[in-house]
Amino acid sequence: MNYSDPTDLRGHEREAERDEALGREKRRKELEDLKWIMAHAQGRRVVWRLLERAGLYRSSFNHSGSLMSFNEGRRDMGLFVLAEISEAAPEGYLKLLRENQGKHE
Repeated sequence: MNYSDPTDLRGHEREAERDEALGREKRRKELEDLKWIMAHAQGRRVVWRLLERAGLYRSSFNHSGSLMSFNEGRRDMGLFVLAEISEAAPEGYLKLLRENQGKHE
């Protein structure tokens, strides 16, 4: 918030509403970008590689706690990507799964 007059409550409300609107617009664009990516075979291939690299479809367990933590960090990022594409383009995610059926590590 950048509004400088602490006594102008209406000004603060307007700025908060503007910030919320900007946040909604930013999120809408993020989701539209993901829809675009998932609408193209090339985009789905990239997303598949990211999910595979993240180890999303395998256990992150390792006898070394450091390696297990590292693996779980990768997996967490994969779960984030999965949640994002599931929200933006659930049909694209299903298509990605069909295209890569049987390719799980």
